[in-house]
Amino acid sequence: MPHRESASLSPPPEAPTANTPGPRAARLQKVFAGALSSSLQSNSYANFSACFPTPAKYCPTALEGVWKQLNQRLEEECKRDFDKILEERSVVEGLNQWDAFIEDARRSRDRSTGEAPGRPMHSLSADELYTANLAPFLQQAHTDLEAKLQESQRHNQTVLSTIQQQQQDIESLMFKLEAVVKDLEGSVEAMTTGDENTAQALKKDLWAIDQEITASKGQ
Repeated sequence: MPHRESASLSPPPEAPTANTPGPRAARLQKVFAGALSSSLQSNSYANFSACFPTPAKYCPTALEGVWKQLNQRLEEECKRDFDKILEERSVVEGLNQWDAFIEDARRSRDRSTGEAPGRPMHSLSADELYTANLAPFLQQAHTDLEAKLQESQRHNQTVLSTIQQQQQDIESLMFKLEAVVKDLEGSVEAMTTGDENTAQALKKDLWAIDQEITASKGQ
């Protein structure tokens, strides 16, 4: 009986990952392009010519041509080296696999929790990412403001109670002052009435004395 090989128990090979840059690979290329552009812009002709004052003075056109060729050569070399590194180390493929693993993990989590799948990070806009990053700080600031507001309300309530107590004290004092004023007014009125009676009596006495003096002169 011919020997038949048993079926292999090893898992099938993974499907090849496309070399088309995914979200993270595209982001990496964008960061590299921005850094290279910034470096080339910093190597301006003014900075370059300052290193060669004599050629800049006597043959500026030739020096500018050298500067342009140098920048062009530098840009080409950097891009070629970067692409070579990406290819040799399978950077794009690795980042694409990373994207796939993260997406699978997110879907598994959503299925286990029963929540609706969230949007991938790379699909969020700049404003949404900015808001998401600020959310914890805004929440903390909101909590701090709430605590300060409650403390301010308690302080205001204490001040209001103090003001109300002082108002009651002032009203009580005013009531007592009004009573004292009324007593003084009564005393003044009594004194005024007594003076009038005394003056009338004194007037009568003076009139009687005057009559007596007149009568004595007539005798």
